Amino acid sequence: MKKINLLFLCLALIGMESCTGDVKDDEQTVTTKSVTKIAVPMDHDDAQFAAQAATSSLTEIALGKLAIKNGLDKRVKNFGAMMIKDHAKAEEKLLTLAKNKKITLPATIDSADQQTLNSLDKNTGAAFDKAYLNDIIKDHEANIKIFQTASKQLMDADLRKYAAKNLMVYKRHLDAIDVIKGSMRE
Repeated sequence: MKKINLLFLCLALIGMESCTGDVKDDEQTVTTKSVTKIAVPMDHDDAQFAAQAATSSLTEIALGKLAIKNGLDKRVKNFGAMMIKDHAKAEEKLLTLAKNKKITLPATIDSADQQTLNSLDKNTGAAFDKAYLNDIIKDHEANIKIFQTASKQLMDADLRKYAAKNLMVYKRHLDAIDVIKGSMRE
């Protein structure tokens, strides 16, 4: 009988602690309150950055595939493979962030980037390598500026962290591009 009463007492205390209100426990009072999460809409600039970053990754992946297909220099082809790997990883992380934050990302590249791809696809060999490197340098310089600003100014901490991490990737890529382009002048 004592075991049953003790069991009911324990269940009653557990039940009272899970409710909102005060529960007396010998010398101290425990207060529990329910927590309500409020959905905060995503900042417009943050969402715009996410969309721009997604488009950039999709474009870099497509350009990487084109470098493998149309490039002549092995370093250009290898760089294209690195673009595919690094930007696919960045895109995957961004898709996860976007899903969690309810941001809609573009699934395709924009028309200006598509025109660039179409133009580059008309070249092969050394002509492609030169045009590709010039375009990829321009893209990376522009993205470095965008990601640098985003890493400091975005409202969302996760997107700021994403921007800062990928800023370093863009800088590393630009350094690699400069080495490749510099060695091709000889």
